[in-house]
Amino acid sequence: MHRFLIKTLSFTLISCLLIAVVVLVPGLVINKFSKFRINKNNTIAIFGHSHSECAYNDSLISQSINLSHSAESYFYTFQKVKMYLSQNPQISTVLVEFSNNQIATKMDDWTWGYTYMSNMFPQYASFMDVSDWEVLARHNSKYFMNCVGIAARTNLGRTFSFNYDFTGKTGGYLKIDTDKHIRASDVANMKPQTMAGKDSISTVNIQYLRKIVDYCKSKHKNIFLIRSPQHPLYEYLDNEATFSSVRKQNFSDVEFLDFNNFPLNPDEFADLGHLNFKGASRYSAYINQRILNGMLKTGSTASLNKIDTK
Repeated sequence: MHRFLIKTLSFTLISCLLIAVVVLVPGLVINKFSKFRINKNNTIAIFGHSHSECAYNDSLISQSINLSHSAESYFYTFQKVKMYLSQNPQISTVLVEFSNNQIATKMDDWTWGYTYMSNMFPQYASFMDVSDWEVLARHNSKYFMNCVGIAARTNLGRTFSFNYDFTGKTGGYLKIDTDKHIRASDVANMKPQTMAGKDSISTVNIQYLRKIVDYCKSKHKNIFLIRSPQHPLYEYLDNEATFSSVRKQNFSDVEFLDFNNFPLNPDEFADLGHLNFKGASRYSAYINQRILNGMLKTGSTASLNKIDTK
């Protein structure tokens, strides 16, 4: 019996060590050799989810790069910001999309819901702190270990193939064809949308936006929150009062560039929350001109947010 217990404990210990090696070692290697390099002329980095992904055509905005990614919560954006800023010292200014749906509780699902976690966690697990792992494990212990297994397989594949380059694989401008648009006739028959639980918020997503802000400030980067245009009938605008309150309570120290009401025609929206190529082109050209006119220099938020399309 004694010998059986020793063998069992030894087997368990060896198995745990092997698992630790398989999971941790490739992650440490990737962390050390990863590449998040961008063009040396890119001094402005744009982060966010699909709103900014579709809104900012970085080919029209001088010295900028759009690193936004669809369905990306701030939990994962934080990991990405750390890597790009640490490897690209030329980045002096960070723009983070901050729009109404990013305070909503659906961001929790974007963070630890299995569909999203199984996609995003393997991409960024190697760059997370223990506290980040704990967030996911605490909120979705049922599927967290499954995602750890996916990350282990992904990292092993990267390690064996020496594939450490993440450049171009973490987001970018997404062009939506102009044949995808809102028809003016449809808008005439639409009513402002209401949303259930409009006052409920994702505490974790707000906390990680705060982490992004604090990290940028610790690296002496200029950081702005920016809101790209949304159609007036967009469902999540129903939480505007809560959105404004969250911003003032948590991010009063960050200038907010608000272009939610930038004038666009229905055919310049792909849907109520996203711009198509036509809308993005006009909006991006406008943003570029505002940047050239000094928008990203310190100044009054009121003057920064004044929309002048002349």
